[in-house]
Amino acid sequence: MTKTLRFGAAGITMFAALGMGTAAHADTATADASAEVLDALVLTNTAALDFGAMVVSGAGTVVLDPANSLTCTDPDIVCSGTTSAAAFTVEGTANKAVTINLPTGTVNLRHPNYNAATSAGEHTIELDTFTSSDNNATSGDPEVTLDGTGDGSFTVGGTITIDGSEEAGLFEATFDVSVEYS
Repeated sequence: MTKTLRFGAAGITMFAALGMGTAAHADTATADASAEVLDALVLTNTAALDFGAMVVSGAGTVVLDPANSLTCTDPDIVCSGTTSAAAFTVEGTANKAVTINLPTGTVNLRHPNYNAATSAGEHTIELDTFTSSDNNATSGDPEVTLDGTGDGSFTVGGTITIDGSEEAGLFEATFDVSVEYS
């Protein structure tokens, strides 16, 4: 009789454990959901990139950094005149970081007499190696953090390469800079 009671009690315990086991493996958790709406970015160019004037008698490079500091050390190039780093303002959501996308290729400054079919180096100056005044502290990539009112600004410099055959005159081009939230 005792044996029967023990088997009966053990069986009830096993069924209870099986039944409770299913309930013990079920669980519910609550997750948060959110969506942040940011102000649309507004990028405005406020100053052109201007390397000033130069007398050219040979090949070389001229570098204008974002702080408007000109490096013109090749002996065949004499630089003068007023220079200007390109300047931009950004408006967006306060305290947000904004990635600055600079041109990665070469921009060709063209002389008014440039003709794609006949012109060579005398009507083209290459502009590249664009740099920004503001960069991410960790990655070094161009980035500006907007202030508490959502405003920011940065400047852009670059390097021109001269082959020494350029015709006198004003060489011009445009280049694109864009911004996006980091």
